[in-house]
Amino acid sequence: MSATRLAAALAFALALTGCQREAAAPAATAAPAPATTTASNDATARPALAPVSDYVLPGALAPDLGVEQLRQLFGADNVAIDEHLPGAEGEEFRGVRLFDGDPTRRARVYFQDSEKLRGLSIVVVDEPRSRWRLDNGLKMGLKLSELARLNGKPLRFFGLDWDYGGIVSDWNGGALAPKDGDPVRRNARLGLAEDAPTQAKVPAGDGEFSSDDKRYPQQGALLQVGELSVSFPGEDDL
Repeated sequence: MSATRLAAALAFALALTGCQREAAAPAATAAPAPATTTASNDATARPALAPVSDYVLPGALAPDLGVEQLRQLFGADNVAIDEHLPGAEGEEFRGVRLFDGDPTRRARVYFQDSEKLRGLSIVVVDEPRSRWRLDNGLKMGLKLSELARLNGKPLRFFGLDWDYGGIVSDWNGGALAPKDGDPVRRNARLGLAEDAPTQAKVPAGDGEFSSDDKRYPQQGALLQVGELSVSFPGEDDL
């Protein structure tokens, strides 16, 4: 597999492991600051942000945001610090849960600096009924066949049933492929469709598979988007 494909396929793992600093002991959560103040844990001051009411990624999210900016965007009551966000291969990270009490809006937010919760690294959505969607049209529950149609070309992904199972690894230069000069990556991960039989014949294991693989003629209907994420530039780019 080429380095480009591997980087795309493992964007989630790289964002959580390659850019994190070692977390210190959990810190007390500060009281929400007024919207006109700046966060004390941000490296530089920035203007207050207007609240948002849509659920599009990346939207107003940017790599230099911290917890206080998230509170401005989504409301203090909807931003909860979590010391044990799940990561790849059983790791856990300090981060933020958005709208933790509402499965239709819940999201996990990871940071470049997990101690100070500074510098957005990746935002992950994996609730089946989530209202979040990507700004390129991807949303939860899209069947693989529809994904390929939107892309305009076959796409490649890892087989299911392992840590990185279902991650789209290559859009083959289609409409959903990363655009030149755009530092934000838009990622999708496939899983079994809700109406798929338990023993459905779909690609499994750590190999790469194509959406037009003739060995799996039903996979277009059996697989669907089960996770969306956006990943931001690394700490050196902040």
